[in-house]
This record gives sequence, C-alpha cells and structure tokens, in this order.
Amino acid sequence: RKRPSYMPPKIPKHPLQDVELNMNEVLTYSDMKLRWQWTTRFSTSRMTIARHWKPMRTEFPRNKPTCAFVWHKDMPHRTPQPELPDPEHFERIKKQELFCVFKSSVYHQHKVTVGDIVQAERLHRRDAGEKVVFGTVLLVGSKDFTILGKPTVPYAKVKATVEQQTLTKEMLAFWYKPRRKQSHFYRRRQHVTMLRIDEIILTPDEDPADPPPPKPTRLLDLWANRWLDPAEKEGIEMIEGADGELIPKVAQIYDGSEHQPGSYHRRGLTSCYRYWPDPAATHWRI
Repeated sequence: RKRPSYMPPKIPKHPLQDVELNMNEVLTYSDMKLRWQWTTRFSTSRMTIARHWKPMRTEFPRNKPTCAFVWHKDMPHRTPQPELPDPEHFERIKKQELFCVFKSSVYHQHKVTVGDIVQAERLHRRDAGEKVVFGTVLLVGSKDFTILGKPTVPYAKVKATVEQQTLTKEMLAFWYKPRRKQSHFYRRRQHVTMLRIDEIILTPDEDPADPPPPKPTRLLDLWANRWLDPAEKEGIEMIEGADGELIPKVAQIYDGSEHQPGSYHRRGLTSCYRYWPDPAATHWRI
C-alpha cells in the first residue's frame, strides 16, 4: 500500500482577512479567529480539532454578594429564601451559638466554632497576640437556622487571635533519575499561623462595606519586608496638610495608595482578610 503523501494541516480562514478566497470552499468558525492554525492533526481524510477551547467566563462587573437565610423549622423549602430574616429576629440570631465555614487563604477553608484552634497559611507581618478578622464566610449555622452564601455571606465575619507563627513538621520528598545515579532527599517545613477563633459575628443591620485602609507614614512601610521600628520612625518629617492635620512630607509626592492590587491586603493593612470568591477581594492569589 502506498503511503499517503504529506498534507499540511487545514487552516480555518477568516472571512474578513481572506477576502479574495471563495468562502464556500474553506472552513470557518463562529469565533472568526485563527485559533487552530497549528493545532490540527495531519490527516488526509478528515479534519479533527486537537485542542478544545473553553470560553472565558465573564465576571465583570461582579455580582453583589448575596445569601439565603433558612429557618430549620421551615425545611424543606421549595421557594427562594430571603437574604435576611425579619428585623425583629436580628437580636435573636446574634445571641446564638454559631459555627461557620470561612477561608483563611485562597485555597483553604475551615469549619470552626468559638474557641477552636486553626492552622492556616502564614499571615505576613503578624505577631503572636494580634487580632485579625476574616471576611470571606461561606456558611453560617446554628441549631435554629442556616445562612448559605452565594458565594459569601456579606454580613458575617470571623474574629481570631494569632497564637503562634511557626513551622510544620518535616515533610520528606525523594527525587531521583533512574539509571543515572542521581537522587536527593528534601526536607521541607511549611510556614503556618496558628489562630484561635474568638467570635463569629453577624451584623445584618450594618453596612457590610469595608472602610478604606490606613495609609502608611513612609513608603518603606509599604515596600519593605518588615515593619519599621519606632526608632526608625522618629526622624519622619511631618508637615501640615490642607485640613490642618499633620501628614508626612512624602505624601506630597506619593499619597500611599496601592502600587499594585493586593499589596495592602497581603501586609494586613485592610480591616479584614478577603479571598476569592468574595467579590470584595482585591486579588485572587493573596
């Protein structure tokens, strides 16, 4: 049998760029883009797509976070539930013993109640004894009700105390290349933060928006790898601002706004930590 001669891959044509060609004799696609130019397999009989393209999700503008408040006595329910209970029950839901599921990083979720100890990813620039707040709460529940976040509960927050900044135990990894006499043992310890859950708060009658973060007094506070010591801040030159308050002189050049998304969040300058899929999160990675 004679081997088929080499045939280059068939290329989808663009109806606006290849005007001189007969469009009835070439292949076109709905997106009208040259996406599969070199991703089709060589074939003499048929054309097969080697790469499956997934459309990008449209998430901008992001939807307002919402939730569903469900009384256990009303289950099973067959209709959409409201975001909030009646205002007369606000004080009742605040006094109950709660549990919740919150996020301490982009990837990690924790189901906690008051008094639990949580091992979380390292929180930068935090010392033992400091108070932290997490705002990405996915679910809140008690013996009487459950609040399901869609994707988060906007009026729920978790307050915690940093107990310790420490390292995990050693994790061994063995790497080798067969038949080459090459191998290595790696001993790795992960930086973690130990948290104690102090309070799970519900504020359905307050504005869930976060206040703006305080601006640092020096650029080094924002860009350095550590906070400046009090002795290092004594020489900061202060001037009188437009409203009569003392501001650092460097504010005339730079107002302390974020030089890149998520810089305040990573350094713990925001009022609470928020992570994806919270619409109020500043950056998906940190």
